[in-house]
Amino acid sequence: MLLSIGRWSSRVLTTKAWRPVCVARAVLYRHISRHSFQNNQDLDVPPQTAQHTSAQDVGILDLPALDSKWQREWQTGSPSWQGEGMPMKYHSTPDKMYILPMFPYPSGDLHLGHLRVYTISDVLSRFRRLQGYQVVHPIGWDAFGLPAENAAIERGINPAVWTKQNIQKMKKQLEAMNGAWDWDREFATCDPAFYKHTQRLFLLLHEKGLAYQSEAMVNYDPVDKTVLANEQVDANGCSWRSGAKVEKKLLKQWFFKISEFREELLKDLELLSEGGAWPDNVLTMQKHWIGKSTGARIKFEISSWGDYDINIGHRYYDFNHDLEVFTTRPDTLHGVQYIALAPNHPIVLEVAKDQPELQFFLKSIPNLPTDSKAGHEIKFSWARNPLHREASCEKAKNERLPIFVAPYVLGDYGEGAVMGVPGHDIRDYDFWKHNRPADPIKTVVEPLKSGAPVTVPFIHKGKLTSACGDIAGMESDKASTVLLDYLQTVNLGAQAETWRLRDWLISRQRYWGTPIPIIHCASCGPVAVPGDQLPVELPDVNQHWAEGRSGNPLESAHDWIKTKCPKCHSPAKRDTDTMDTFVDSSWYFMRFIDARNDEELFSPKLAEEMLPVDLYVGGIEHAILHLLYARFISKFVARSKLWRSKNNGEPFKRVLTQGMVHGQTYSDPVTGRFLKPGEVDVSVPSRPVMISNGATPQISFEKMSKSKCNGVDPGACIAKYGADATRAHILFQAPVGDVLEWDESKISGVTRWLRKIYKLIQHRQDVFEATGDSLYYQHSNFQPVLHQLAQWDRSLRAKIVTGYSPVDNTGQWLTMALTEKGVSGQSFVTSPLNQRQNQRLWQQVQKTIISVTQSYGETASLNTVVSDLMSMTKAIMEHSSLYTPDSVDRSTLRVSWEALKVLVQMMAPITPAFSEECWMLLHRNFKPPNQNRQWKSDDMGKIYSEYNYMFDPTTIHNIEDQTAEEKKPARVKSIFTFSFPTYDGSLEAFAKGATTTSKTCAVQVNGKLRFAIDLEFPVDLEGEELKEWLVKTLPDTELGTEKLTGRWGIENASKIIVVGGGRTVNLVIPAS
Repeated sequence: MLLSIGRWSSRVLTTKAWRPVCVARAVLYRHISRHSFQNNQDLDVPPQTAQHTSAQDVGILDLPALDSKWQREWQTGSPSWQGEGMPMKYHSTPDKMYILPMFPYPSGDLHLGHLRVYTISDVLSRFRRLQGYQVVHPIGWDAFGLPAENAAIERGINPAVWTKQNIQKMKKQLEAMNGAWDWDREFATCDPAFYKHTQRLFLLLHEKGLAYQSEAMVNYDPVDKTVLANEQVDANGCSWRSGAKVEKKLLKQWFFKISEFREELLKDLELLSEGGAWPDNVLTMQKHWIGKSTGARIKFEISSWGDYDINIGHRYYDFNHDLEVFTTRPDTLHGVQYIALAPNHPIVLEVAKDQPELQFFLKSIPNLPTDSKAGHEIKFSWARNPLHREASCEKAKNERLPIFVAPYVLGDYGEGAVMGVPGHDIRDYDFWKHNRPADPIKTVVEPLKSGAPVTVPFIHKGKLTSACGDIAGMESDKASTVLLDYLQTVNLGAQAETWRLRDWLISRQRYWGTPIPIIHCASCGPVAVPGDQLPVELPDVNQHWAEGRSGNPLESAHDWIKTKCPKCHSPAKRDTDTMDTFVDSSWYFMRFIDARNDEELFSPKLAEEMLPVDLYVGGIEHAILHLLYARFISKFVARSKLWRSKNNGEPFKRVLTQGMVHGQTYSDPVTGRFLKPGEVDVSVPSRPVMISNGATPQISFEKMSKSKCNGVDPGACIAKYGADATRAHILFQAPVGDVLEWDESKISGVTRWLRKIYKLIQHRQDVFEATGDSLYYQHSNFQPVLHQLAQWDRSLRAKIVTGYSPVDNTGQWLTMALTEKGVSGQSFVTSPLNQRQNQRLWQQVQKTIISVTQSYGETASLNTVVSDLMSMTKAIMEHSSLYTPDSVDRSTLRVSWEALKVLVQMMAPITPAFSEECWMLLHRNFKPPNQNRQWKSDDMGKIYSEYNYMFDPTTIHNIEDQTAEEKKPARVKSIFTFSFPTYDGSLEAFAKGATTTSKTCAVQVNGKLRFAIDLEFPVDLEGEELKEWLVKTLPDTELGTEKLTGRWGIENASKIIVVGGGRTVNLVIPAS
């Protein structure tokens, strides 16, 4: 074993010098590599001369060429490459990791936003694979939707044709970015094999009463000619797709009863917040959208009289019920000055029949801005405050409250009616001042502190004013309770809660979507399509596209519409609506686990093993619609037999939202017009000028769009710089969650970094070969940390097991064995200077492993990963100055090789093709072991077992053949077949076992800095012993010889002050 037990251990244990290594051994015990040989005596392999391959033979770094080379290897290579090109099929394992990016809409081209999200998910999935997880990383296509339908009308072709062409194009683009996807799980939502199960999901909801049809006032897009859910209307009242002003229509539509799950959806946000699993801003947006409010429902009596008409006489509006409003502030009830109704409130619709002015106002509402303060007072009608019956409220008895139609009141929130309290609500205040500017404003709540200034509107809680009768002076919360108690006694109010979340409207009057599997029968009503008749496929309507017609072609597909009722077999009609595309994306992640199952949505057994998704990566713009719908469907499925969820049916354990990508935008400083790339001269990037007039354009970073002329083709960038450099640049420029300001000029920094690593590996391999070392496989068992611990005290080496002759001027290859409290491993004698540098480099390597592993696995700080790897590269470059072909320390060379190996392995998730190439170069010197050596049979078996693990068996030649073929190096397996580097415990080991420690010593003379120098301080010196050591050591250093001479000689100091354990030394030298 690496930590072997010797019969002579007691003698070594008594040696005082051994104690540091003894302490270090305990720290290292759990961290030593499992792949090290398990015998008590390390194997002896002599160095031999290898065929030399110069850096020129390797060639210069061509990143796009590397992409092509390794993409071919991954797709067509031998089984050793299979892990990348042909992902393994999933088998049940506790080490499952399901990583999923939000699947793309096949518009035809990947944009930089796509490239960013898919780079992030690919990097994290590769990292987990390297850690040994069974990773599921699928991709598919969100293929239904209006863009395809509109494109079909424009081009006169079937949307299926356009969509499939785009999928093929985008699939090639995804492969070009060096992504590793589970293509065997791929599907498109427009494929009948997929939407058959979307229809099956609809019928499961329908069976449970959670899919229903109802008449409702809906949002209608007049351009796309379809209905929109509330979530698909932006803050300006426009369609999220077409941008058209949305109209209100009363139509019969299909809904999913998401309101049934609103308590679960709200409560389980707490579960998702644990440990930062979901971003806080996503949780906040969902909480606000669900919108639970606690307050009271209060009834206001309404009365009216009609106007006089000579033909019909007096008209009286008989509403037959009180008007109910919801409020969160019952304490302000004394301050109500008007009632506001939503434009679609039943009272408004009834009264509008006889009031042309109100009709005109309702028609004008779609054209009003969203923050409009406009209102229309309903004639001949008023409301009365429910407190008018209370004896102490004299003013309320005779006060008539006007009733307004107000666009700011939402018909689907509360009761579609609000009580207007201008004195204590900003929105009510603005509305009242706009519509009744001359009327005074009531203030019924004031600050708790008497005499405090009151700003109107006063929106905070406080105490009631004298205008509130018997409860004047009472604090708001207590007053709310007292008022509600009174209203309950007279049946005019009660405590209540209301929700902003409304049932999900899923009907769409368009073709390119999943047909709703319902048949309408005159006798039986809506009837579900039997399961054995699924899928209900879309009919061919090629004439519709050829003629460029608008509207829903299903309504005129008469042969398709006509069918028979599954119950009574009478003539019936199919439903001509299709489902919202968010229905597809609300469950597609479940389908990926069992994408070829024809009988079920997915296997319950696989669901139990693979769900939920461990990491979901996508844009913040989907925080409400998609994620909320997915949570609803997931919770519904978890109630069924399909999935026995252990986390309350939540679909995604962790959500990672990436920021948007903004492009550099040029605009005319005079007109503000966005400039096209051809209108700006950027030959000098720091000083762009307008070609037309030589003026300096305005420069900003804006969301990429055609209108702003700032789009970037990621394919062109990949072709120019290579996929790996592009990936690293995307990750390095900004944290994952932040906006990325794309600046192509900065990618050169990444390419320079990759070239440095490439040249560094070439240089190191050339030096290795020039020394005559062929780097046999078992040399890779060289343990840098064990080697360095052994260097602390060479006298403790028990023996040289194999007395091989010196191999160079710097030392002799030793196979040393220490005691039970020591270490054993291959080692070389190292100079003290190089030993310090080796230890410093290896500590940097271990710190980087810790930081990078945390950034990959816990924080997703991928920009920090790149930064840390760049710093480690710099450290290796500084260390490389210690060796040349003419002057080489073999252990130093091996430490650098180990550091480079670790660097390339940690880069592999980000730069897969580049890392594969570097990995191959690092192992180009490896040859099979020489069988002519005197090996034990069991040792040879271990060597060949490890050798076959490292190398592609098809490239290992028969070592018994003494031919030129024997000398050809075997080919190392893909870097992705090996494990991600892990921390080896050496930081604690060096700290606990080191006999010296590195410090920078600032040497002062009479308080002024003379020079600073790095020294190796003995760890056990302090006080006078430390001072004596410094007095002896400093003059012998190179800087000391130069700076501490003559008058400034240390021998002239009348006093020497040592501070900070030797970090500062002040020499007090009297004036001459």
